[in-house]
Amino acid sequence: MSEKYTGTADDRRYSSEHVDVTYNLKRCIHAAECVNRLHEVFDTQKRPWIQPRNSTADAVVGVVSLCPSGALHTERNDGVDGETVPGKNVIIVHEDSYYQFTGDLEIQSSDVALEQEVRAALCRCGLSLNKPFCDNSHKQGFEAPASVLEMDGQKTAATGGKLLVTVHVNGSIEVNGNFELRDDQGN
Repeated sequence: MSEKYTGTADDRRYSSEHVDVTYNLKRCIHAAECVNRLHEVFDTQKRPWIQPRNSTADAVVGVVSLCPSGALHTERNDGVDGETVPGKNVIIVHEDSYYQFTGDLEIQSSDVALEQEVRAALCRCGLSLNKPFCDNSHKQGFEAPASVLEMDGQKTAATGGKLLVTVHVNGSIEVNGNFELRDDQGN
C-alpha cells in the first residue's frame, strides 16, 4: 500500500437502490463465503462480479457480515440499519494461517489507520505483501498451531468495548481492550 489505508472510502463500490457493497481486493483472502452463500450477487464469472440489486438488502448485509477479512462491507440506502458492531470482540488463531479479528476494532499500523472496523484477517506468517492484512502468503508453507494459551491462568468475562489493535513494524501485534481468544475449533 502506498498511502495509509483508511477504510471503505478507498474501496471499490457496487451500488443498488437499497444497499451498496464496498470491496477491497488487497484485503480479500478468498474465503468465498460471499460466492458460496449468495451466488446471485457475488459471481466471479460476471462483470461486475458484485451485483447487489440481484437480492434483498437483508440477504446482502447478512452474507457480507460473514466475510472474515473485512474486504466486503455494506451501506444501507433504505433507512434500515446495516451491519452492526458486534458486542463481543473475538480473536481466532487459525492453524497454519491468519489471525481473524471480529468486534469493535480500531486497527493502526504504519500503512493502516482504521478507526472503525468490525472484521479483519491479519498476517500471522510475516510473509504478506499487504501487511498488516493477510494475503494468503501463509499457503507457501507456513506452519503454526492454532493452540491458544491461557495467560497467567486468568480469564476475564468482559469481551466488549473498543479493541485497539496496533501492528508494529516488526510484525508483532499489540491488543488493548477486552476480547475472547479462540483457536479455529472454537476452544
